Amino acid sequence: MATTVIGAHTLEHMYGRGFLVLIPAIYVAMGLNPIQAGLMDGVRQLAGGATSMTGGFFVDIFQHRRAQVLTLSLALIGVGYLLVSIAPSYALILAALAIASAGTAMWHPPALGLLAQRFPRRRGLFISMHRSTGNLGDWIGPLIVGALLGGAAGAAEWWGSEWWPWDWSVDWRWIVGGGAPVMLVLATAIFVLLRNVDGPPLPGVDYKEKIKTQLRSMVDSFRGTGMWSIFTVSAVRGMGDRSLLWVIPFYLKDDLGYGNISIGFHVALFAMPGIITGPLFGALSDRIGRKWITMFIMAATGVITLAIVMMGGGWGMTVMVFLFGVFIFTVNSMTQAAAIDVAEGKGLEGSFIGLMWGSNAFFGAMASIAAGALAEFAGWSSAFYMAAGLYFFGFLVSALMPNGRRV
Repeated sequence: MATTVIGAHTLEHMYGRGFLVLIPAIYVAMGLNPIQAGLMDGVRQLAGGATSMTGGFFVDIFQHRRAQVLTLSLALIGVGYLLVSIAPSYALILAALAIASAGTAMWHPPALGLLAQRFPRRRGLFISMHRSTGNLGDWIGPLIVGALLGGAAGAAEWWGSEWWPWDWSVDWRWIVGGGAPVMLVLATAIFVLLRNVDGPPLPGVDYKEKIKTQLRSMVDSFRGTGMWSIFTVSAVRGMGDRSLLWVIPFYLKDDLGYGNISIGFHVALFAMPGIITGPLFGALSDRIGRKWITMFIMAATGVITLAIVMMGGGWGMTVMVFLFGVFIFTVNSMTQAAAIDVAEGKGLEGSFIGLMWGSNAFFGAMASIAAGALAEFAGWSSAFYMAAGLYFFGFLVSALMPNGRRV
């Protein structure tokens, strides 16, 4: 189960992060402005948030259907991005993105719920391993998209024209739709491999009473437990990440003059170090607690974000991007594990994962649109200062988190 769930997470993230590299191509092809570009990412977040908040709750009620939910998740991703590739207008692209993002959001509550239940003493490690394979997809996706978009001209720029004589390129629509068959095959494999993971439903369950009990348990979990601080840190971190990540390709392209392959390389570089460091932070949090690691990561990320924009390009900026990648998304794993720690034994793993993802998505969508509006008037680099301010605020709030020491 763990191998299947953790491994499949790679392909799910290849699509999501690779799309960030495609946004500038769509921006140019359709003559959009920065606010419209931000709205594309905002719609992805809003659709994902609504799906997470409702889906996580019902995944816990119908736990015997988690394999089917995971299957539907991957199928919707493939179909949604296929619809993006054939959409003739900006409005229809937004609608198709909502479908694809709903599929992405449906993955995490059942997947992380399974891992949290099966490995309670190593919860931080397994949730971080799941995030690590997401980082692997975040690394591979932008590299592939950047290479396909750049084509022969990009390869010649990167390697030198004498080493790259071929003449070719791939339109963004073919890139977006090309992975749909792979996702549908993977969805079928997930169903076959995990269809019996939770066994049959328990006989005689009063689902109406179960919903009432679950709602009461969720409310009780927020009373005097520090859960609000965990959710606030997670939301603030999500706002910082979302306001920054979709802007980076535009900053590299418009402000620094980087080509598509270089852009794909730097977007991928954000994810690469976390493949290794994420599980290390997760395992460490199982030993010393979630709070102290979260505080350190938030502070370090704020400083590094300012350093990226102050470097103004060159190898110094590339090194800072790599250092940012050491900490990226590790706070997500810390807050997810911390929330499940607080609610342990109540059967609320999917509910809290969904609620946290939904909260992050709604706040992240607002941050994405705000970053686009800010970039419209103050330039792409302004998003970095916005994100750094959010990270420092998150550092202050993280001091109020419960520590959640496991052993």
